[in-house]
Amino acid sequence: MESIDVLTGQHVVIQYEPAGILRRGCALAIDVIVMILYGYIISYILSKTAILMFLAYKIRDIIHFVFYLPILFYHFFFESLMNGRTIGKIIAGTRVTHIDGSTPGLTSYFLRWLLLPIDIFPIGVGIGGLFIIFSKNHQRIGDLAAGTVVVRNAKPPQLDLDTDFIEFSDDYQPTFREVELLSDGQIRFITGMLYDPRNKRAITASLQTLSARVKELLKINSALDDRTFLETLVRDYNFYAWHGM
Repeated sequence: MESIDVLTGQHVVIQYEPAGILRRGCALAIDVIVMILYGYIISYILSKTAILMFLAYKIRDIIHFVFYLPILFYHFFFESLMNGRTIGKIIAGTRVTHIDGSTPGLTSYFLRWLLLPIDIFPIGVGIGGLFIIFSKNHQRIGDLAAGTVVVRNAKPPQLDLDTDFIEFSDDYQPTFREVELLSDGQIRFITGMLYDPRNKRAITASLQTLSARVKELLKINSALDDRTFLETLVRDYNFYAWHGM
């Protein structure tokens, strides 16, 4: 299985499975069908709206333009609101992410949308398809400009979490308030590292590096051993998230 290897800031390699040209083409085809159906429905509704016949041509043009805007901004709109996915990507089982695994921002989604016409020129998956096939990380031009990659959805690891990671006693007191500076993705990464199936020697070395990096990032001094420190961070993060803090 082909994968994209990414060296994180914790000096640990994580892997993503890139979406191939056929899967991406399928997602695009579904999105095009959705846009065509939407355009047909809107066109039918507007043609049956009698009141429009009494409006000036310019006003009618403006109304038509507004209702057709979702087609123009389809990919930007859906990817921004649905965590890197469109209707086609949901069905095809793909999503957009940054090359480092972080969640793209509006600028990244906008660049991908802006360069999409170039990627699909002349027909369908033209220039963009060639880039997806031959580029190192299977990125189209829009991906290269935005620093993103389209990957296949992966099921989250089934972690045997202790119940106190999600349930808290009434007198529970968090240890590290600084944990609020971490993102959901960083906490998921830390949790995954804590339950990495590799041999104990490899995991101990990785946790030591990860712990040192997190302490440096959050400016924390702690006498806890590396595993206990990271487990406490995860527990505190879930506590704050549970209480909406």
